[in-house]
Amino acid sequence: MELVGTYLFIPFVVLLVIGVPVGISLGLACVVFIFFSGWGRPPMLLVTEMYVGVALFALLALPMFVLTGELLNRCEITDKLVRLAQLLVGWIRGGLAHVNIVTSMFFAGISGSVLADAASLGPILIPAMIRERFPADFSAAVTASSAVIGAIIPPSTVAIIIGSQLEISVGGLFAGGIIPGILVGLALMITSWFISWRNDYGEVRKFEGPVAVVRSSGTAFPALLIPIIILGGILAGIFTPTEAGAVAVFYTLAIGTFYYRSLDWPKLRASMIATAKVTASALFIVAVALVFSRILTFFRIPEEILKLILSISTNKIIIALIIIGFFLVMGTFMDAVANMIILGPLLMPVATSPLGLGMDPIQYGLFLAVGLLLGLITPPLGLLLFICGPIARVSLERTALAVLPFLAAELVVLLLIAFVKPVTMAIPKALGLG
Repeated sequence: MELVGTYLFIPFVVLLVIGVPVGISLGLACVVFIFFSGWGRPPMLLVTEMYVGVALFALLALPMFVLTGELLNRCEITDKLVRLAQLLVGWIRGGLAHVNIVTSMFFAGISGSVLADAASLGPILIPAMIRERFPADFSAAVTASSAVIGAIIPPSTVAIIIGSQLEISVGGLFAGGIIPGILVGLALMITSWFISWRNDYGEVRKFEGPVAVVRSSGTAFPALLIPIIILGGILAGIFTPTEAGAVAVFYTLAIGTFYYRSLDWPKLRASMIATAKVTASALFIVAVALVFSRILTFFRIPEEILKLILSISTNKIIIALIIIGFFLVMGTFMDAVANMIILGPLLMPVATSPLGLGMDPIQYGLFLAVGLLLGLITPPLGLLLFICGPIARVSLERTALAVLPFLAAELVVLLLIAFVKPVTMAIPKALGLG
């Protein structure tokens, strides 16, 4: 334990504090530990474990789903999704705030990426909300908090990473994420409605009628078929999640070229370059974080954490609150992917043990994903606050304050995930995946 603290944690924290990127900080901390701790393992362990960590068939799905999202974004499908969401919910008090949330739910089912959601929808919806009398900080907060849905509603790149590393069914995580994703969306919409009603935010539009909804649905329908094809194919046993990613790419190429007629070579090239950058960054973090996690597991740190938490309390609610607090703190300061690889195995004994929370592995995977991604909107350093705040041209402090009611609403859903097993397990069990 002392070796781990001195030669692994201290170098890692020091490197993070001085501004070294997370992936490099993790890798250098592992190098320091292997060379200077007297552990006795060969330096080649670093290389072999990094290779083993990413040489997984399931992880091939990651670039596929990222590329699908990039292609659709460059096919200008985002505008069509916004228009459809506006017709569906734009007439409710809170108008464009609901449009923002529902569009995030649509976009999540297509790209599965939190940052892609915020970066794509933010520049479109935040200025539009400000023009319709929504405060800038409120607009940024809605966009940041709704982007988290991208990690829950399938297909989810986060589910792919968690499933591959913790040996949990990716199909089960996809199916289990449907109800929590809808609940998060509803919780955010209720919060938006209440804040808008209380403060008289925004303009209330008239419902344009079912004909306009049907017409707009027809335009967006080919893109909205993507999550249905992916989930339907996986759950019917037609293809694996990795093969589903390949199908999604070919389908997107087809509709972008022949239906929307907006995909050309420069857009395809830009999409492939962006996908390569995102995937390379994510997989490097996965590789070095796995080595970090292996060292912790070797020294039985997960068992020590279980003993420590149980020494504080054996009450399941207290244990859950301790873990959630840990998620928010770590998610605020460190990359979500690295957190999942490191904390996933560390906290799994606490969450799945009958002495702890007694969760099913699929339930734990979703609890881990949502909990850590809420760290992205947790003040003061949540990454999504830094993305959405500048788009709205408001300070970090104002964005952080405005996001708190939405964070509270999402925490309620996280507690439901932790304690109401059917929320995550009803669909997987019905489909024979749980």
